[in-house]
Amino acid sequence: MSNYINLKSEIGKLNTVMLHRPGTEIDQLIPDYLERMLSEDIPFLPTAQAEHDGFARILIENGVTVLYLEDLFVKALSDDAVRLQFIDDYIRIADIQAESLKNVIRDYLSHKTVRELFFEVCKGVRRVDLADYEPKPLPLLVKDDYPFFTDPVSSMYFTRDISICIANGMIVSSMSKPFRRRETLLMRYIHDYHPDFAGSPLWYDYSLGYGCEGGDHLILSDEVIAVGYSERTSLGAIEYEAKKLLTNGYKKIIVFNLPKSRKYMHLDVLCTMVDYDKFIVNPEVYAGKFDLYELTLKADGSIDAQCKVESLESVLKRALKVPAVKFIQVGGGDRMISAREHYNMGSNSLTIAPGKVITYERNVVTNDLLVKNGIEVLTIAGTELCKGRGGPRCMSMPINRSSLV
Repeated sequence: MSNYINLKSEIGKLNTVMLHRPGTEIDQLIPDYLERMLSEDIPFLPTAQAEHDGFARILIENGVTVLYLEDLFVKALSDDAVRLQFIDDYIRIADIQAESLKNVIRDYLSHKTVRELFFEVCKGVRRVDLADYEPKPLPLLVKDDYPFFTDPVSSMYFTRDISICIANGMIVSSMSKPFRRRETLLMRYIHDYHPDFAGSPLWYDYSLGYGCEGGDHLILSDEVIAVGYSERTSLGAIEYEAKKLLTNGYKKIIVFNLPKSRKYMHLDVLCTMVDYDKFIVNPEVYAGKFDLYELTLKADGSIDAQCKVESLESVLKRALKVPAVKFIQVGGGDRMISAREHYNMGSNSLTIAPGKVITYERNVVTNDLLVKNGIEVLTIAGTELCKGRGGPRCMSMPINRSSLV
């Protein structure tokens, strides 16, 4: 188990990754509720699945073991007592506003196998699912246009958001948006009860309450982590996890103060590492528009926080111990192209080995620049996948990378 989780960089050869193939949850998106459901469009599920299968195929062809969240969850809940405990926790975190309805949903879910339970969590418990339940308590009699008693998890194919492995441990995210909070419960049960994860350090857990999401974390090296203070990740979470990581071998946490908006949702939609000394960056990162802070550990065990007045290039050079850092701008810095390719997750690449990345094929200008800068680019279709506002990095939760020499 001690070597199963090994994540000490963004660029070491990717050996094992967790994905979630889009499923029934996508077909629960409803135009009238897209804002609530954190979506701007409705992907066509068969095409989205075909695109996702293409993503998995490229990973496998490049020597990566692909694990699926569903299979990990089923194995983690193989004990019946754990399955029933999960149902109780799911009902609690779903914020159901009537005790009688909680009891009905508990009864409905308790008769499902673990794989059926996963399906129900994905699609959400709908009013129609309980239409034949007798005797009907008041919540089943009252009419309501909203079709769900518990919401679907339509963004769960972005597995990086809900958890991230760092070193030999894991962060289980605390999602800032209520619509996504049930997703992290699955990851907590995988961490606690799957034999390959159980016993590994937990650097942060959803129950701590401060917003904290995986996409705001870049593992720059075995000594330095970059974290985005964003719309989704809070200062309270950053301080908590910094204390944990700095007392367990890390030397420095670099904090980016990002605008608090969906456009700058996570650090990895603005900046990803593609080689020992190369990054894809949004032009605003390139222009140095975001304040930077460094967190280190004092001798007395407290955190020392410093605002950095030097450039991002200087901060990264020192952190990575390299003579220079190369920034490759999304869209080449052209205002119109950059805006389009940022929207289509041009910087949200997944590095599978030093200088080798997976990107969406539609970001042609950014991809061409990567090639011109010596990066091997493997492209995937993303016409439907990118409608969820995430790229290859968002769709993958690396578990094991080879350590850099």
